[in-house]
Amino acid sequence: ISAEKELNLLLQEIDYYLHLLKTYKSEMTRYYMLCYRETVSILIDKGDATGIEAKLGHEDVSDPGNKLLEVFYFHEVFRNYWLGYPERSNHYVKKYEELIEPRYFEAYIIKFYKALNILAMLKKKRYGTKSEDVDKIIASMRIAAAHAGPNFRNKLELLEAEQRGLNNFHHDAMIFYKAAIESARKNKFIHEQGLACEKAGFYCKSMNDNEKALAYFNQARECYEKWGSTVKVEFVQRELDRSM
Repeated sequence: ISAEKELNLLLQEIDYYLHLLKTYKSEMTRYYMLCYRETVSILIDKGDATGIEAKLGHEDVSDPGNKLLEVFYFHEVFRNYWLGYPERSNHYVKKYEELIEPRYFEAYIIKFYKALNILAMLKKKRYGTKSEDVDKIIASMRIAAAHAGPNFRNKLELLEAEQRGLNNFHHDAMIFYKAAIESARKNKFIHEQGLACEKAGFYCKSMNDNEKALAYFNQARECYEKWGSTVKVEFVQRELDRSM
């Protein structure tokens, strides 16, 4: 999900493994696959045409000590952010953080979405949201980017862009948006390239630069089309229609 693979191909792979699991039975592996499958299906079309009856629900994993709960919360963070629900995504960030001490890679993915959620809530002036939390996450992401640049540099640059824009540092914000787009493109994170374009589009729109906003939204749509997310294509298309 977090790499360059197109969502429909990923869905086919998951269905293949689910088919194998009818023979090589493993309930734990099946639950993992169902959780991944639902996330991919939601990202493609909210499950309208790609969903299946079998799903992993909270009631399946809510027993104390169940290892699947970690996976379930992780996916809820991811799903809800991409569907445009930062408050709900952040709710599951807190659930995830309460559950375990996240491992290295997962910890930074969760931090990335936590910071994006907080920045979104700060833009809406949500009560109780602390900008200091974003500062701490950006500081830790700088360390991650220094050690594993291809995985984390574009994420760091996007957080820097969003923070600069929120603090009205227009020139710096645009530098970081462009850097985030290029880093994501270079490292084949097509969905995060689309996200950086989308965020740059909204920032330019807030600055009344409609021409640049349209250009970035069009780039975002192209990325999401390559990724295979009808949900995000339709979202960006609505912004394009409103901006025409």
